[in-house]
Order: sequence, then structure tokens, then C-alpha cells
Amino acid sequence: MKRDNLPLEITEKSKSKISMALSIITLLLLSLILTQVDKAFVTADKKAASNKAREEQQKEAEDSQETTTSSVNILAAGNNIFDDNILLSGQADAAAWNYDQLYSLIRDQIGQADLSIVSQESVLTTDHNLTSAGPVYSTPAEAGTALVNAGFDIIASATDHVDDFGSEYMNHMLEFWRSSCPDTTVLGVHNSQEDADSIRVIEKNQIKIAFLNYTFGSSTGSAKNEQPFLVDYLEREKVTNAITQAKSISDCIIFLAHWGTLDNAVPNEYQNQWAQFLLQQGVTVLIGTHPQVLQPYHMLSDANGNEMLVYYSLGNLVSGAQSSPQLLGGLAKFTLEKTTSGETSTVKVTASALDPIVMHYSENMNICNVYPLAAYTDTLAQSHGVLALDYYSTMEVSSLQNLFNYIMNLPVTPSGGLNLLDYSFNPDTTLSGPDGSILYPGEIEAANSSDGSLGTLLQVMSGEISVSSQNLQTE
Repeated sequence: MKRDNLPLEITEKSKSKISMALSIITLLLLSLILTQVDKAFVTADKKAASNKAREEQQKEAEDSQETTTSSVNILAAGNNIFDDNILLSGQADAAAWNYDQLYSLIRDQIGQADLSIVSQESVLTTDHNLTSAGPVYSTPAEAGTALVNAGFDIIASATDHVDDFGSEYMNHMLEFWRSSCPDTTVLGVHNSQEDADSIRVIEKNQIKIAFLNYTFGSSTGSAKNEQPFLVDYLEREKVTNAITQAKSISDCIIFLAHWGTLDNAVPNEYQNQWAQFLLQQGVTVLIGTHPQVLQPYHMLSDANGNEMLVYYSLGNLVSGAQSSPQLLGGLAKFTLEKTTSGETSTVKVTASALDPIVMHYSENMNICNVYPLAAYTDTLAQSHGVLALDYYSTMEVSSLQNLFNYIMNLPVTPSGGLNLLDYSFNPDTTLSGPDGSILYPGEIEAANSSDGSLGTLLQVMSGEISVSSQNLQTE
């Protein structure tokens, strides 16, 4: 039988089955294709999300490694010490003493710094009947108020005169600072062992700075005999422990040392050895006071990569000194910059200067101010009260500038030893070595100390020693 003659119904049924099968196959193929397309989109979305997450993580990592910098500008001044003529200058009103005028001409410079430091040479008292202007010193508390009004934030109190009247006066001074000037940071003197063990750290512009203040000794030694914690003395073990503690809680250390030989512009061997030691310990800036005359400043470094800015002596800020070289002081100005990358940060000195100042007082004390040397005039210099007190003194703007240039360019001989760090100060104004040997601070001299003697400085000012034009900054 021929299939061409099949009935129409059977033919239609056959075609319908074939069509259905094709439809099913088509649906299956479409389903498969759609499934694959969906998987492709899901995979693409997951990949895009993964890439985005990876990019975000990478950005966070890059952000965490971003380098940032911050800086702090710091000013430091030397000895603030009130002799008789300075003491009288603020007593126009018998009931209300005031010494603000002393600092009025440098107040702007002090205020421009982020932090300002001064060395208060003597103990402060709120009792006017207990003031004394030498040879032992007790200064009216109004002097402290004037320092704060001028803009000083930090008071370095570890000096050779702070214990002239013993622990009672020092405790009264600390109470004055706490009650009258609570925001002022006082260094170097303490009323308890707990306070002595506490490192002063100030955070400014995201930089944590530790401040340490020590003296080579004191005129009477009474504090050390009464309570060892009262005054911070330069002793190797104590200083080493303090620096270790300071490093753990700060970004850098500023060390204030009361040291050196009176009336000599050349750093002595005791200073040089301590400077070398503090450099090795990682101190960032070292500021010296005590000699009552300026000494050079420069950047020290060693083979281990340590660097330290050293101002060996800032001379006097306020004093009634009776020799013209003692009336030339300096305001140290430097910038600390902190660089942070990720979890690593470093602090270094990026700028430094020393601006000369002149302590001026007229013979009758109706003018009594600290002047920037740049603003001082020959008219003022010729009326300076020191000319009536000291036959050898010369006061001219040019002579003061020559003296500044001369001192800033005096050579500083680095020390090769550290043996003098083991000497401690005794009440009889001597340094006692571990072997029993005795030294007086003034006998510890650099080899070229005669170049910085008071007599030599007077000769520079008088023109007997010529000074060529020199840079104001030493290296």
C-alpha cells in the first residue's frame, strides 16, 4: 500500500506530533540558552562586585599609606632673673606690682609661636616681703604672671637658684602656678615622687612633644638634701630612664639643660659630653641656659643617623646685668615637622634661627624693656644704665651686632668622651666624680674657652677685636 494514499486525519496527526516535538525542543533550547545567559549575567555581576570590593580595599590601603605632614613652630627664651633694678621697675604702685612692660616689645614674636618656652631662674613668691634680688633669689609671683601674659606656655624651673630658699618656697611656687596659671606647664620642679616620675607631653598640631628639664646642680643643694624628687638634676641614669619613658609616649623630645660656665660664650666639656650623649639617646632639640651670655647653635649628627638641634646657651632674657655682653640674649625659633605614612611617622627640624635681643634699662629705670636687636637704636643704647655702672661696657647697635656675629661663629669642639656624665653636684658648689675627684663647673672648660671669656667679649664690643661680616647662623 502506498503511503501517499493515507487518510488526511492521520497525516494531520503526524504533522501535529512533529510540530509539538519541535516546539518542545525549541523550548528546551531557549531554556538552556536563557539559563546560560542568566548564569553569565550573575557571574558578571559577581565579578563586578568582586572587582569593586577589591578596588575599594586597594583604595583603603592606599589611603592608609597616604603621606601627611604637620608642623609646630616653637620659640624659646633664656634666663628670666630679677636683679634689684628689675625688681624696682614694676613697683610704681606699692600695692600692685606689674612687670608686663618688660616683655611688651617681644610679645608679638612670642604669640606667633605655637609653643613658647622660658627659663625662670629663681623661685617665685606671693609675699612681697620675702623677695630677694641676690646673691640668693626670690622673685615676686607677678613676674610669673607677666611671663604668662606675654604668651609663654612652658616654664623651665630646674636652675641653680630655684632652691635658694629650700622646699617650702618651691612648694609655694608650685601652688601659685597651679592656682593662678593652671594652663601653664612647669618643668623641672616637683612636689612628690609621683609628679617627678610623670613626663610632661604636649600635643600640638597632631605632634606629641615630650619636655624634659634638668640642671647641673644648685647653689645651695638644699633641695637634694631635703627630698631628692624636688629638682631634676643632670644624672645619667635618671635622664636615660626619663628619655626611654618619653619616647614611648611622644613623637619627639625637647630637652632643656641648665648648664655651662658663667660669662663664657664657648660651650665647656661638660656641655659637649651631655650634648653627645643626648644626641645618641634620640633627643630632637636641646636648649641650654645658665651662662648669662649667648653661645653658638648648630645641628649635631652622628654616624647612626641621629640629628639634634643644639642651642648651647640663649643668654639672658630679663636681667639687671652690669656688663654689656650679658645684656645680649637670643630667642630661639625652630620648626618641628612630623611626616606620617601608614603607621610610620618621623619628626625632624625643618627650620631654625636665633634672633638677638637686648635687655635695656635706663639709669633711672623709667625705661625697662627687652628689645629685638633689629628694633634697637643708638639713641637708646647711649642712654643704657649699664654705662653708668661699668667702665668697660660699650653699648652701640653695631657693637651688639658684632658681638652676636662673633659668638655665633665661635667653633664648638665635639667631645669624644662621656666621663663627666657621672659627676653629681654637691651642696658645696662642686661636681663630685665617682672616684672622689672634685670639679667646679667653671673649671670644666673647652680648649678654646678664652675666646668666649667676658673680657674677650668686651674687646669685641669695643672694637679691639675686629669682626668681619659673617652669617648669623652657624652650621
